Amino acid sequence: MKKLVAVALLLCFALPMMAQNKKEEARVQLAREKYAEGLANIAAVKQYEADDIPAVNYTTVVRKQNWAGAGQMVDKMEFYYNEIEDDMEPYPIGYTLVMVRRTHNVGSTDHFEEFVYDDEGRPLFWFSRYGSDKDNMTELRGYYDYNGKLIRSICKKSDPNGEMKTCELDEDMEYAFSTVFDHFIALNAAFQAIYSVNP
Repeated sequence: MKKLVAVALLLCFALPMMAQNKKEEARVQLAREKYAEGLANIAAVKQYEADDIPAVNYTTVVRKQNWAGAGQMVDKMEFYYNEIEDDMEPYPIGYTLVMVRRTHNVGSTDHFEEFVYDDEGRPLFWFSRYGSDKDNMTELRGYYDYNGKLIRSICKKSDPNGEMKTCELDEDMEYAFSTVFDHFIALNAAFQAIYSVNP
């Protein structure tokens, strides 16, 4: 009898955990698919530019600022999006943000970030690479659930040979992850504000 109770209790706790893990794995898989789609979209847009064809579904915002003690900061954000169409309308009726690529510097440290959104405009995946040279690089990856909660984080640092190795999160990395959700929201809001201004 005690064994049956123990097995029943174990199942009560294990089944919800397994269901949660399946949801998280599905979200991570979706992030990988959307990231690949985003990269393909970027490659197509860049090819249009190389062929001198007007770029589609892509906007760049550049912010320049002189920071005390750090000098000139150039923050470049590229917004890649899809158009929402209606058969009865000749122009798009809205826009869905797919991915934001951001490059900026803090002093001599260069930062590269990618923010990937799901089809409903929710945070899905974040990638960050920063450092001052190839043997002093850090990469961070974050995966987000449907509600924007971080469900998986990955950290890699370069070794003296420039090879990326898995590492433990330090205080600075934890801080970076703690600010990412707000950046997702702010970038989407900026994009929506830009595209709410009609020609």
